[in-house]
Amino acid sequence: MIPNQILNTILTERMVPRDNGDDIKLTSSISLVECEALYAFLRERKPELVLEIGMAHGVSSQTILTALKENEKGQLISLDPYHQWESARLAALDNIKKAGLASRHRHIHAGSEMALPKLCAEGMQAEFVHIDGHHGFDHAFVDWFYADLLLPVGGVVAFDDSGWRGVHKTIRYLLTHRKYRELDVGLKRTYSGKTFLHTMVKRIEGRFGTTRYFEKVEQWAAPYDFYKSF
Repeated sequence: MIPNQILNTILTERMVPRDNGDDIKLTSSISLVECEALYAFLRERKPELVLEIGMAHGVSSQTILTALKENEKGQLISLDPYHQWESARLAALDNIKKAGLASRHRHIHAGSEMALPKLCAEGMQAEFVHIDGHHGFDHAFVDWFYADLLLPVGGVVAFDDSGWRGVHKTIRYLLTHRKYRELDVGLKRTYSGKTFLHTMVKRIEGRFGTTRYFEKVEQWAAPYDFYKSF
């Protein structure tokens, strides 16, 4: 059980409370099982800085922040532009504050494609990056590309909704073009699709849908011949 009553109530009742009483239906979040795996992972790793891409209703944010609070160390930076979704942003930030977690949290109200290059330019390094933004291949790849630059060796990147085609393609690139190893955080593989045929296709392609975690083993450097080609 994650020691956060506000978070547990949101996950159980599937409603996100707001200060004005106009509660929001929980439509975008990682599952309870994924929250528990994320919490346990961070309690073990005890990172100094965590970056999450995609904040939505703040479920993963509260999970991460609760672990950091229990660790008595660490900060979280959340990136989310909240295009035409102001109610979710306000609810997420309000509930983080009510849970007593705001002192460890910074929200950047911008798209990851705009914010991540700036964080790289600042020389920031994060020991853990949780990617749960736009799931199209272009966005998923850009998010991972910059996450790779921000992660030191030994750092970990996690992909939510890894069964989505765009996210799966990004993971395949990571495994074939960089030095990462997948970590077992206790999550079962799920291949369920909208139809039986869709489920079979996902099984054949190996596109299972739980959050997947990858530890960076080696810092990539472009080979000398790569630069000679220009």
